Amino acid sequence: MKKQLDRTHILDSMPVFQAIWTLALPTMAAMLVQVIYNMTDTFFIGKLNEPNMVAAIAISMPIFMMIQAFGNIFAVGGASLISRLLGQGERAGASRAGAVSFWSAAAVCTAVSILGLIFIKPVLMSAGASVNTIGYGKSYLRIMLLGSPVIGLKMALAGLLRSEGATREAMIGMVSGSLLNIVLDPIFIFLLKMDVAGAAVATVIGNVVGFSYCLSFYTRKKGVVSISWKHFRLDRAVYAEIFKVGIPASIAMLLTSTGFALGNVFASGFGDEVVAANGVARRISNITVMLSMGLGQGCQPLMGYSYGAKKYSRLLETIKKAALSGTAVCAAFALLFYLFSNFWIRVFINDPVVIDLGAQIIRSFSLGMPFLAIQMLLMSMFQALGKGVQSLIISLGRQGFFYIPFLVFFSSQWGFSGFIRALPAADVATTLLSLALFLLLRQELHLRISAPPLREKLAVTE
Repeated sequence: MKKQLDRTHILDSMPVFQAIWTLALPTMAAMLVQVIYNMTDTFFIGKLNEPNMVAAIAISMPIFMMIQAFGNIFAVGGASLISRLLGQGERAGASRAGAVSFWSAAAVCTAVSILGLIFIKPVLMSAGASVNTIGYGKSYLRIMLLGSPVIGLKMALAGLLRSEGATREAMIGMVSGSLLNIVLDPIFIFLLKMDVAGAAVATVIGNVVGFSYCLSFYTRKKGVVSISWKHFRLDRAVYAEIFKVGIPASIAMLLTSTGFALGNVFASGFGDEVVAANGVARRISNITVMLSMGLGQGCQPLMGYSYGAKKYSRLLETIKKAALSGTAVCAAFALLFYLFSNFWIRVFINDPVVIDLGAQIIRSFSLGMPFLAIQMLLMSMFQALGKGVQSLIISLGRQGFFYIPFLVFFSSQWGFSGFIRALPAADVATTLLSLALFLLLRQELHLRISAPPLREKLAVTE
């Protein structure tokens, strides 16, 4: 009980700047390790100096992200609902939301994994695979699909842990599996000579370990909420609240993977070396994306709790201080990537053509990085507040409204030069869009601060 009270204190009364970093640092650390482990497959496969294998992994990843997006519905939607319910003192309703999220994620991730295995070849071909990469792609993705239900559930459990302020435990679950993956990759790839299939096996094993740790938190009954089957109900009100936030978040992930896949399709028009270079550059630039997401997700329970408890001034202070801190972090990484672009690509592969192409891509991507923190934080804020429409608009913005149209137009007008500038242009446009939505919300919150309305209880059927 003491640990539970301590976590509630973080959300309720700890000084805002301290609360932000108490919650966000473990999540950002977990995201950073997640990025490192995502790059591990590319790193070790790159040491084989076979660009087609690197390209196959790049092509497979957006497909795998699409599958994870279905589990993300319950990770984000469930976490948002739990935080708001805890802010209102509704612990029974929070346990209901936790159980519904976990068991529904298990069913959905398993079903989508089966469909992916059935249609693996046409899916890979539509994502940009060529006759040179399809065999490697199938070897890698088939194993990843077999493990995807556990990987999706690990994501869901990490989100539920963060929703009640247990960001340290969520971090351990994410990091433990990732570190094991890093250790196992060279064993399966080089020692056992399994190439891309070995990379996939190491990834699945690592995720099983991470999932087991996150699950043990609940089986040992250390959580404020419960995911026990006895709390599960086919409750329309709970699903409505989960889907209201979770589906926009899932759409964002689906569009990200679609944009990634479409980027590979356009890259394949410039040659398999560009596919490999783009895949490496995207993995590297993903560091700033994931750190920004980690900051937003770490602050999410604080923002959701503050909103549920009607502490609007605390909510606005959280947004301001987190946005400034996150922008500084992203700008620092952008500078490092721009100045030392060749070094970062060379870490993963020694092919001179891929290094030159990848350096051009990463320099271009770095121009949009300083804008990432604000858009990711505000998207997480709207999710935390249960405002599905605004979070959907921002989710659609980066990929649907901007990146995909920019990719098509810029590539057709300026070729490779336009291809590599589509993403930073989309990041700038999405940040401006998210700021416009936030300014409208801030006016509403200022009115509530000056004239607080009567308490509105969320209708969750007991």
